Amino acid sequence: MTARYWVPLLVLLVGAAPALAQTPTTGSWRDAVRQLRDGKARPRQPARRSARIAVIATSTVAESEPNDSVRTADSVALGDRATGVVNPEHDVDIWFVDLIAGQFFSVDADAAEFGSPLDATLVLFAPDGRTVVAFNDDFDGPDSRISYRVPASGRYFVMISSFGRIAGSPELTYAINFGTVICVGVGTEQEPNDGPGTATPVTVGATGTGEICATDANAAGDVDYWAFSAEAGTTLEHSVDAVALGFLVDPVLALYARDGVTRLAFRDDGTGADPRLRYPIPTTGTYYATVAANVSPGDNPFPYTLHVRALTPGPGDPTAVRASGLSFPLGLAVGGTGDLFVGEVADSRVLRISGQGVVTTFAAGIEFPLGLAFDAFGGLLVVSLDGTVYRITPQGQVAPFITDAGFPFWIAVAPDGRIWLTDVSDRSLRRYSSTGEFESRFDAIAVGGSGPGPLAIGPGGVPYFSNGTEIWRLVNGQLERVFGDGALIWAFAFDVAGNVYAPLPTAARIKLFDATGTALADPFAVGVDAPQVMAFGRDATGATVARLFATDPTAGRVIEVNPAGVAHPGLPVGVAAPSFTAEVAAAALLGAGGLSAADVQYLDALGNQNGHYDVGDFQAFLRTLHGLPGSAP
Repeated sequence: MTARYWVPLLVLLVGAAPALAQTPTTGSWRDAVRQLRDGKARPRQPARRSARIAVIATSTVAESEPNDSVRTADSVALGDRATGVVNPEHDVDIWFVDLIAGQFFSVDADAAEFGSPLDATLVLFAPDGRTVVAFNDDFDGPDSRISYRVPASGRYFVMISSFGRIAGSPELTYAINFGTVICVGVGTEQEPNDGPGTATPVTVGATGTGEICATDANAAGDVDYWAFSAEAGTTLEHSVDAVALGFLVDPVLALYARDGVTRLAFRDDGTGADPRLRYPIPTTGTYYATVAANVSPGDNPFPYTLHVRALTPGPGDPTAVRASGLSFPLGLAVGGTGDLFVGEVADSRVLRISGQGVVTTFAAGIEFPLGLAFDAFGGLLVVSLDGTVYRITPQGQVAPFITDAGFPFWIAVAPDGRIWLTDVSDRSLRRYSSTGEFESRFDAIAVGGSGPGPLAIGPGGVPYFSNGTEIWRLVNGQLERVFGDGALIWAFAFDVAGNVYAPLPTAARIKLFDATGTALADPFAVGVDAPQVMAFGRDATGATVARLFATDPTAGRVIEVNPAGVAHPGLPVGVAAPSFTAEVAAAALLGAGGLSAADVQYLDALGNQNGHYDVGDFQAFLRTLHGLPGSAP
């Protein structure tokens, strides 16, 4: 398997793919979004065997065709190693083995391990030959494995095929090891350690290693307890490496209070993603962390590493949760009265979050909403993964707005009302009029990295964007590198001093840079798991204030950093309020003057863009009076 699941951001986009974070490659913004859309893909890691889980094969049995049905299945016994080839196309091979109730059965496919191009999947059928009791694709690298605690004695059937049962050729060779799982203590864990009374000690700043392997039919499976001492006021980060070791598994983390019973925090990032949780310690004492698997207790064992770290807070800590329980909130825009508008990727809708934290659906049915920005007329522009930019009216009505970009990704609106869009299909910046007419395309292949991705309008109305680990800008039609950093930079925000608040999802922190790229605070805030999009708030008049928000997709939250740590208000976003009244604009149509050259340019940009100020421009200006800062939404 190559790219078929989403971890996000998106932590990969989010933070989910370390290789993307450190060395962005051509098209990786698009690849990350496709992972989000396809729902099944993961960064390829070197396969590493989990320790001592199955009996080593004692004899080899070659397949005998035909063996593509239960009736013609080949026979093997525990301890055997079966060999075969998936050929021709759509071929499946079926083997049967007699098992005894209570056995912890293991069937382990090897193909990629010895150079075969087969992307194998395994299916285990009950003795009736029809009921699927277990399935696996890509446990250790692209090779598959099934571990299954046998509930009833009988003859079970194992089927191997290519992924999707599509491929087939003489090169797709494989071997299957049939055995039983053996669970023993691994690494620094001290079994038994399945409760607070027998927890393995680990110190803050150190790591512990172990293996999740259910030794019996306990419904909870294997739960490893680790004990550590922490001081009040310390923010601790616990993280697990298991997927990072090359296994497609679903480890989960939990944190327990000093009584060992009260659960303080829990984290599951889903199959194919390693969990990380953070928690401020309220009282000095001994606490407990547990590592387990969020799957059937009879599933595949896997090794893991537990990291326990103390985090140094930044001026943006502590953070406060504005909204929680969201389904991968990504894009973020702030309305003219201070409400937050969030693209909820997993549920394909746009949410509205009031100043009191009340969450409502603003618009539904926009597939995987990415970048968000308000236009000159008060409409909310939303980039969708379906390749369309939609416009949502203040009343929540949705309509296609921009449809000519190949793979639109992020969007921003300049003070003159023009719309800027990054297109990752051809690695370009695109500019549109305030009403959505295409104006110009700027080739950005030369910036390298992942090409133009998250986009913001910076000082002077200039478009800035991230290419992965660098921020670039477009000035007078020329691309200029502003600065770079070692980690993935997502959708950043500017304050009025030109400072850049950069979310670093793979580094799990927000970092503050000045306009030259010098780090002013690193970290600026660590109270957010995988920050992806930053935006300054507004007050009821529409003025940008010194309140800074971020989406935290993997945790399903929108957070606000500590306002005391934000030194400056945010750079105003969207269309700049004009310095003239409607009466002055009307009089100028009759030759009365009163408009500067910049005012005329602004009005023409809002209107028909024919190079001079006319009635059409005036009509467009009147429409903006209901959508400029200070008005709804």
